[in-house]
Parts: sequence; C-alpha cells; structure tokens
Amino acid sequence: MSKSIEGRLVKPRESGLHWLVVQTKPRLERAAIQHLEQRSVEPYCPLFLEPPWHPRAPRGPMPLFAGYIFVRCNPAVDLNAVRYCPAVLRPIMFGKRLATVDQELIDAIHEREADRGYLLPVEVEEGIPIGKTVRVMDGPMRGLEGVLEGYLRGRERAKVLMNFLRSRHSVEVDAEYLAVV
Repeated sequence: MSKSIEGRLVKPRESGLHWLVVQTKPRLERAAIQHLEQRSVEPYCPLFLEPPWHPRAPRGPMPLFAGYIFVRCNPAVDLNAVRYCPAVLRPIMFGKRLATVDQELIDAIHEREADRGYLLPVEVEEGIPIGKTVRVMDGPMRGLEGVLEGYLRGRERAKVLMNFLRSRHSVEVDAEYLAVV
C-alpha cells in the first residue's frame, strides 16, 4: 500500500462508481445494509471481532467504524436512494462534496478479513508475544491476569501462568479471550 488510500471529494452529480462514506443511525449499521441492498446499492460494513470487555458487552463481530458504512454507488443516479434510506442519517459531505474512500482501502480491509468475514485484533491474528502479561476477557477465568507461557493446538488455546490460591498454576484458555495488559 505505497499509494495514498485517503479518497477524495466528489460532486453529488458526478457519475461513475465511488465508495461513499455514510453515517448511520446509532447501532443500525446492519439495518442500513439490508435496506441499501434492497435498493440495489452495494454497502460494506467492515466488522471487527474483539473479546467482550464486560459481561453485558456485545458478542460477535461488531462494526469496525461504529455508526459508519461504505456504499459503492453512482452519486448521480443513486444518491437519493442512499440519502433517504431508513437507518441512514446522511452521506458524509465536506461543503457540497461527498467524502469517498479509494478502492485500495476497501481491498486492504477485505484482505485482512480473509475468509472469516471480519477483522481480528493484531494480538489474535499475529499472536501475543510469550512472556507478556495478559488478562482473560471472557470465560470462567474472566478478569484474571497472568503471564503467557505459549500456544497450544494451532494457536487456538494458550497456556497462561496465573497466581491464585497462594500458588502458581498453568491454565489453558481460549487464545481469542486474551488481551495484553
């Protein structure tokens, strides 16, 4: 990605396909996507999987950019279909021009998603270095801290050295529930 991926501003009557940045109503990204697909406009909401940080936190992949999605459309033809879509607040504009992102950015996000359909934190994707202090974010050991000893079974499980009950214990936990302290 040596080229700039920042996008540019386009006029609302400009023809050609562009990835517009669109603001959605709070927590209605999925509803906006469904409505836009029904209007034959291509929406894209990158998702991110992170361990829940408290018991009532949402589980599963969440929008990477909360409250925003990308929409690939021809502004001269499809702008009103986007603008007046339920769950959409507005296309992002600077002055009288629409904000866009380059195809390279969309491609880079798709590449990081791989076949999963969502992005993973760098710690999960590349692994936490052995010897780092970690906190268990979910499961029966939730909230406990320890030192990462290593990975097991194809990096899906990890061994963590923890202090509890006045002694040190090596515990196996799901690697996706670990976060660097």
